[in-house]
Amino acid sequence: MNIDILQGKKHIHFIGIGGSGMYPLAQILHTKGYYLTGSDNNETETLQAVRDMGIPVFLGQRAENIEGADLIVHTAAIMADNPELIAAKASGVPVLERSELLGIVTSWYDNAICVAGTHGKTTTTSMVTQILFTAGVDLSAFIGGKLPCIHGSGRSGSSDIMTCEACEFVDTFLKLYPDISVLLNIDADHLDYFGTVENIIKSFHKFAVLTSKAVIYNGSDPNTCKAMEGITGKEQITFGKTPDCDYYPADIQHVSGLETHFQLMHHGESLGEIVLHVAGEHNVLNAT
Repeated sequence: MNIDILQGKKHIHFIGIGGSGMYPLAQILHTKGYYLTGSDNNETETLQAVRDMGIPVFLGQRAENIEGADLIVHTAAIMADNPELIAAKASGVPVLERSELLGIVTSWYDNAICVAGTHGKTTTTSMVTQILFTAGVDLSAFIGGKLPCIHGSGRSGSSDIMTCEACEFVDTFLKLYPDISVLLNIDADHLDYFGTVENIIKSFHKFAVLTSKAVIYNGSDPNTCKAMEGITGKEQITFGKTPDCDYYPADIQHVSGLETHFQLMHHGESLGEIVLHVAGEHNVLNAT
């Protein structure tokens, strides 16, 4: 994939701009100074948020909506018979699928933190984003859900740090440029695409290979450990349920329905008490 494809481009048109994976990209590219237009079939709260940013949105998808664009982006859900997509492909203008554009965007940052796993991606990406944002880091973010502190699912900042939810479905995370990757867990999911758990493990292994600086992975999850076999040339940090991991929780106390307290441990020493306001033991691991 040509990561320089956006150079010299001024007007980018998004087919399906109201999609959960399109909106955060629109936020980032709009802030970077690109002129955006978009279209969608259904009126949504997200579409109104896009309009509130000053981005023109067409309701309904018609061939003439792409006029003037020098790059066209579409979601994987757009069907081949979509009139805008047909016009885009006939126009000679470069056309990208959303995940390809996300990959290019991650390449712009020296510290792209990409969070992968069959469960907990949105939660953990949100936690990392909230921690950095609250600490005053002017980061960029791409999250598959809305995070109140950043007023949306995306954010464009001036630092070299980006947090990114990395989805394994149809191997889209292999288009990213992760500097630091987080591997939460690997379970049998999306078997209509992968066929077997072994194939999922292989994809996560490839994702770890792509990572340039450090992989933070679940040392208590056998499938994730299997995916890390043979990985070299980057820092490897484990988290998990037990003291054989670099970081692990201890003294877990469920104070009330939504509040959990635990000690965050690092090689036998407590780094302090963590107070969580999301329920469940799985979120203790996500927070760790």
